This record gives sequence, structure tokens and C-alpha cells, in this order.
Amino acid sequence: MRYQITRAHLRDLSRVKPLWKAMLSRYVDVIGPTCPVRNPGEAWARRHEEYLNWLNDGAGVVYLATDSEDSDRVVGYAALHFRVSGSAFDMGERFGELESLAVSEDVRGQGLGSRLLEACRLELQRREIRYWSLDTLAANENARRMYERAGFEPFMLRMIRLVADTDGVPAVSDPPTAPLVMPTDQVGVPDSAGDRGAAASWRSERSPETDPVVGDSATSVVSLSVQEAGVRARAAAREMAVATTAQKNRALRLIADALETESESLLAANAKDVRRAEEAGRPESLVDRLRLDQGRLRGIAEAVRQVAELADPVGEVVRGSIRPNGLQVREQRVPFGVVGMIFEARPNVTVDAAALCLKSGNAVVLRGSSHAVESNRALVGVMRAALERTDIPADAVRLLDGDRDEAAFLMKARGLVDVIVPRGGAELIRTVVEESSVPVIETGSGNVHLYVDAAADLTKALDILMNAKTQRPSVCNAVETLLVHEKVAEALLDAALPALHAAGVVVHGDRVVRELASRVGAPVEEVTHEDWACEYHGLEIAVGVVDSLDTAMKHVARYSTGHTEAIVTEDRGAARRWTQGVDAAVVMVNASTRFTDGGEFGFGAEIGISTQKMHARGPMGLRELTSTKWIVEGDGQIRD
Repeated sequence: MRYQITRAHLRDLSRVKPLWKAMLSRYVDVIGPTCPVRNPGEAWARRHEEYLNWLNDGAGVVYLATDSEDSDRVVGYAALHFRVSGSAFDMGERFGELESLAVSEDVRGQGLGSRLLEACRLELQRREIRYWSLDTLAANENARRMYERAGFEPFMLRMIRLVADTDGVPAVSDPPTAPLVMPTDQVGVPDSAGDRGAAASWRSERSPETDPVVGDSATSVVSLSVQEAGVRARAAAREMAVATTAQKNRALRLIADALETESESLLAANAKDVRRAEEAGRPESLVDRLRLDQGRLRGIAEAVRQVAELADPVGEVVRGSIRPNGLQVREQRVPFGVVGMIFEARPNVTVDAAALCLKSGNAVVLRGSSHAVESNRALVGVMRAALERTDIPADAVRLLDGDRDEAAFLMKARGLVDVIVPRGGAELIRTVVEESSVPVIETGSGNVHLYVDAAADLTKALDILMNAKTQRPSVCNAVETLLVHEKVAEALLDAALPALHAAGVVVHGDRVVRELASRVGAPVEEVTHEDWACEYHGLEIAVGVVDSLDTAMKHVARYSTGHTEAIVTEDRGAARRWTQGVDAAVVMVNASTRFTDGGEFGFGAEIGISTQKMHARGPMGLRELTSTKWIVEGDGQIRD
């Protein structure tokens, strides 16, 4: 479909001015003599300020309909205000007021009004607001008839007149009438319904599980696609909360089997993504993360089977007691509900996240990278088809195709999505953390350090360095910075720099490192501040020489992202100072940073490595995808 509906940002509000002024002109023509607009030249400025206040305060939303062939042109808009009922029949709760809905004359009759209204209805449903109202001019017979055809029924009559007791100013003889929209099978609005005047309230009792988005379901409508995914995932989450372990495990095993059975079609879809990335000149590190082959696909399927074998955390009692009065009190693990995953070009994450969310009793809304759109569609299609054969709802796994606007809207879907887990580079994670109004579990980027102490076993140090940097350089637990104590710098780097060069690693070194490199004929580039702060995701490393453990720890404190930090030392005191003094989710002694992984830690697959301190820290497995609730059982006890 040619037209898209999106949620307006502050910078977009000025774009609705022509439509609003057209509405104002119609209002003035119809009812202006009775209720004149004061300073009509300033009317838009007042309304613009009102909209700005709504958006800043979270008291309203504005949806835009734009022409996909001319994105600068706004052809329709709807403004929705949230407030506490103040009508004569005060409902005593928040409700929504459709302040304006307008569609350009040249595009009426194409369903845009219905789609704008549906966007508003879904917004209210997400906020659990039961009632809303709208105004339309009583004198606009065409609009009234079209509202009635859409299922609206008259409810209230609004009378209007000037306050001044002036001769010739009677009560308005042709007042606006206010229809109440009762529950109907159709919630829609005529495209020409853009006028104000009389109040109307109605209630929607349609089920979110069965309520389709108005309009063409294949249309790329950013706001509606996210909201529909969230509404359907929310309904699925209610079923997931009571699913048995046996039901979840059967679903996971069927998904694993289907991934192998459909391997040819999955690899064909992935090949399209890889080819497009290569043709676009994307970095090899991205292409590597994106690429699937039979071996990786088997590994993904096997990982799903391993999740099925893990202990189910749902229902696990964290703590409990029997009180002196006989009350049984216990804290028990329960699913989050709906998890939103925003991640980069890693098709394996699509399946891993879905499997972990399903096993932990959650529904998941996946938003992967546009680089992996074909792969993600194919993988989610296979998983949903497998779920159709089980007692687990297919809507427990929903996919957004990767549009940037969809990610932004997902981050604002508070009430539909319970938590967002971003997984990717520093820029992605920073954007989600700063812009999301949904709670975020921060899976931080990995600017990982390896410090080789004066008391290090240099054979161990070299083996750990090469494994941590070259085994799989594109992952978040690969080493990005090597710090070496000056007492062992020459001995270690004489071996390490040629080995890194032979492995294709580009080294960025400080002055001492460059001097040592010149002796062994290994090329080293000058290190910069940006290098120290960089997560390379590839065959590059920053190398520096330090004069003490304290200096190394200060460097880590400045540049670490809090992911994984490792020391190589035979000095137990130095190791203890490192583990106690370095602030990171995982702190290692004499081991490769590549071991920062849920499977390697012995508790199975992970959804990411959390670098924050609240709720979860380190590899996030099944338990970290749950919350807790308190359950109290009594036998009629009352409090004194």
C-alpha cells in the first residue's frame, strides 16, 4: 500500500500544520459566527504548543499518514490525548480523547482514516485505557452519517453559546451531537472525519488475540506492525505463563528438528543476505557473523536441544518460610512476560533468543538487523510453523523485519513489552539504553582487556592471548586490548608480535611497543585514544606497556565496558587485587576471555552478557529471563 502510518516525534509536528489549518477553516465556515475563534492567525501556534506538551509529558500521541512515494508529504494525521474523565458522567478513570483526525481531500476513500483510528485504538489498548471520545460537527451531515455507518451511535448533545447576555445570541439552534460508539465488530472512521464540535465516548471490548489491524495486513505500517506484534505476543505470554515444562520441551525439540529438516531453504535465504552484504562492501567481521553453513545450522539446532534439556526455572522457589501464624510465604520464579530483543546481524541469536524465551515461559518480539532480514524471516517462519504443531502459541515468537523506525517504536512499547535486551555493538546498546522507555537489560559491548603481570607464566600468556584474539575475533568476549608489565614486555612481545602478525592481526601500539616491534620486524601502527576505547570486532588489537598492576587497573577502569577483564599472573596477591578491584561482569585469572559464555560456565545457553549491575550481570541464562512473585497461602488468617 502506498501510504504509511508512523508515530510523530517532536520535530514532525509542524508537518501537520496544513491539514490542521484546513480543519480550522471548515470549522470557521460552519460554526464560526456562533463560536468564533479568537486570533485565528495564532490558532496553529496554540495547538502546536499543546501537541508539544502532550508528547513531552507523555499525555498524548500523534500519528502521521505519509505518502511512501513522497515521504515529506503528510496526507493525514490523528492526535490522541490521554486524560482523566471529566464529563458529566465521570467514569473516574483515564480515557482517551481523539482531539483531531484529518485526511487530505485528494486521498480520501482509501482507508487512511480507518488506519489512523486503528493506530489510536491500539495505543489505548496498550495503555489499558477502556474508553475514548471524539468530537465531530453536528452540522457536518456527511461526517455524521459516515460515523454511523462505522457503528457509532448517538449519546450526548453538547449545547454551545456565548456567555454574554446579548440580544440575538440564542442557544445554538443546530448544536453538535455526540455519538457513543458501543462495542461493535467494526471500529473504523470515515476518511473525512476531521471536524470538531461535539463530544462522543465509546468503549472497545474487542479481543486483542483476534483483533486484526485495519487495512492491508501486508502493508509496512511501522506503528501498527509493532503494536500488533506486541498485542499478540502479550496474549501469547499469558498462555506461556501456565505452559508445562513438558509442553515447552516438546516445542523446542520440534523446532530443532525443523531447523535441520529445512536447512536447504534456510541456507538459501541466508545466502541472499550474505551476497547483499558482500556486494555492499560490508566488513568481513559482519559477513562472518551473518553467514550460516550446514555446520553452524546444526550447531544452532543442537543448542536448541540443549535448552530443552536445561532445568526449567519457572516455579523454582527462591526462598520461603512458614510464619508463626501459619502463613506459608514463598518467593517463586515467574516469566517476565514479553521480551523484546534488538540485535545485530547474527542469525543464531534469532533462534537462541526464541529458544531461551520459550523455555523460560516468555513470549519474544525479535527485531534483528536489516542485513539479516531474509535469514530472520526464514528462521522465524520455521520456528512458528513448528509451534503450530504444539500446545505453545505461535505468537510467542514474533518478528519485526528490521526497520529502524520499528526498533524506535519497540523501545517505546511500555505496557506491551516488559523488558528489552539489546545485543550488539556499543552504538546499538547506547541507543537502546538512552532512548527506551521500556526497562532494559544492558548486554554491553566487549572492550575486553588482557593484562600480563610481571609474575606471569609467559607461555600461558601467549597461548591465552592468541586464543582470546584470533579464535573468533568478531565476538564480544574476544580481547581488544593487551597490557603488558614492563618487566616482561620484551620477552613476551618478541614472541607475541610476530605471532599476531602471522595470524593477520593489525597491532596498534604505544611508543615502547613500536620500538620493540622494529627489532623483530613486525609492523605496528601508532595507538590512539580511539583505539584504547574501540571494540574492533575483528583482527585488530591495541597493545600497551605499563609500569605496574595499579597502572593497568587504572587503564581498565577508564576504558572498560564492564564485560570481561583478565589477568595472567602466578602471584596470588596480584590475582586477588585484580579480582577485587576490577569492576566487570566477569573477571578472570589465567584463562582465555573466550570462556565468558553461559555454556562454558555450565548453565547452558545465554541470551547475552549483561554488563549492568541490576537484575542480572554476566552471562544471562534461563534464570535471568525470569522475575519473581510472592505467593502467600493461609487458612483464614487475619491481621491483628
